[in-house]
Amino acid sequence: MNITDEGTPVLILNAGGITLGTESRKTMENHDRVEENRNITKALCALMNSGEGKVKAHIKNPDYILSKHGIGEDLETSFKNILPSRPLDFKQYQSYFFICVEKSQSPDVSVGKPATIATNLYMRNGASSVEMNLDAAQKFLEKIKVAGGRSPSARPSDRPGDDTQEEGHIQELAAAFFKQSKLTKKENFLFSESKNVEYKSFETKKLLQRVKEILPRTVSAFANTDGGYLFIGLDEKKQEIVGFEAKNCQPKCLESEIEKCIQQLPVTHFCEEREKIKYKCKFIEVHDSGVVCKYVCALRVERFCCAVFAAEPESWHVEDGGVKRFTIEEWIKLLMT
Repeated sequence: MNITDEGTPVLILNAGGITLGTESRKTMENHDRVEENRNITKALCALMNSGEGKVKAHIKNPDYILSKHGIGEDLETSFKNILPSRPLDFKQYQSYFFICVEKSQSPDVSVGKPATIATNLYMRNGASSVEMNLDAAQKFLEKIKVAGGRSPSARPSDRPGDDTQEEGHIQELAAAFFKQSKLTKKENFLFSESKNVEYKSFETKKLLQRVKEILPRTVSAFANTDGGYLFIGLDEKKQEIVGFEAKNCQPKCLESEIEKCIQQLPVTHFCEEREKIKYKCKFIEVHDSGVVCKYVCALRVERFCCAVFAAEPESWHVEDGGVKRFTIEEWIKLLMT
């Protein structure tokens, strides 16, 4: 990506080549579609955070007509997610596609927020880890700032309902399971996934890769909610203990990678204590006919004092003749101004 000088005062970001059209983009290789989407979305995000101008991209498919073929569902969704309130104007000139961005005159307060591809700030919603949108992230951070941090444990509801009691029961069962020192292969366990519990089987040779993929968002979500348990080696469908073989991933190696991943997660503090993410990782032996055959990885994450990100927010701007990513401190300052 580069800044194009076309002899005008208008800022133009060149996003490279792009395949356009709803049907044409559906037939692309997934890797190519994701890469193109990322390049043009990054340019658009940087332009939105830098005032006004144009994103320019070379159209790869020669028979493309904007008014006839559209731009593509994945691109439309990505563009809207960056900053929903910001109007965009799409234009085609010969074999080039332009996205025109003008300074907004809207009194809507959301216009002042930083255009953002991903907040990378997660919460638990039911049994899922869900990324907060800009509005949710702003409210979450402002609430912590006003309170000067979060208490180590969630405040109990004044009138706990059936759902709250059920969540508490599931968490008690998961806590008891976490304390086990030995498990039996194919034995059933008695708790389901919930706000505080998640489990995966990951019966694959790529166990380490899969764990590294889910860990940042899962830890962020548990830490930003009320803490929770992640178990690796439990079958989600049959609710039975399957474990993972040491030959696919040695427990010590997995423990080291988990520690490294958690230590690298970005955090922001509004409290005086400025504590680190608190967690405990252990490996429970899985026995078959009295012999250790596999392991279950059990991770307990505590509720965090402030906010934990899965990665730095993905938000870009133009600075010193180049496109740069906002630091987490810069992004939070813009979001909360």
